[in-house]
Amino acid sequence: MKHDYRTRGFTLIEVLLVLALMGFFLATVLASVQTVRTKSRDSRRLHDMAQISRALEFYYDVNGRYPPRNYHYTTSSNWNTLTIDLAPYINPLPRDPLGNQSNYIYYYDADSGDNYQTYGLMMRLEHSSNYPKVNDGGWYNSSGSYYEVGKQPSYCRATWNLNWWGSSSFVCGTTQN
Repeated sequence: MKHDYRTRGFTLIEVLLVLALMGFFLATVLASVQTVRTKSRDSRRLHDMAQISRALEFYYDVNGRYPPRNYHYTTSSNWNTLTIDLAPYINPLPRDPLGNQSNYIYYYDADSGDNYQTYGLMMRLEHSSNYPKVNDGGWYNSSGSYYEVGKQPSYCRATWNLNWWGSSSFVCGTTQN
C-alpha cells in the first residue's frame, strides 16, 4: 500500500502564512487593548482631579483658604500632609492609577503670595487623543499632555504670562505679586 504524503498535511508555506496572519491579528488586538487601557487610566485621572478639586472646595468653605501646602506631588512624602488636610472630605486622597512612578504624578500647589486663595492641581495625560482636554487655561508646558485645574494656573498665565508650578512660596513662582 502506497501513501501519497503530499495530500495528508500542510506545506511549510501554508503553515508560515497562517502564522504570519495570526501574528498580524494578535498585534492589532494587543494595540487596541493598550489604547483602551491608557484611555481608561486617563479617565480615572480626570475623575480623580474632579474629586480632589471638590474636596479642596469643601476645605475652603470651612477654612476660608486652600490647604497651605506649596509644591506637593504624589511621589513625595509631603503628599501625606495634603492627605491629612483633606481627610474629612476625601479619604483616601487619590494617586495616579499607575502607582508610584515618576512619569504620571498628581501635583498640588497653593501659595502664601495670595494668602492661599487660589490653588492649582495638575496631572499628566497618557493618551494623545485626550490632549484636547488639556486646553483649560493653564500653562505648564508645550507638550500638551498636562491637565490643570484651579484658579492659580489660569491666573498666572493671564496676569503674568508665567508658569504657576514651582517651589516658590509666591503665586506664579515670582515676587511680583
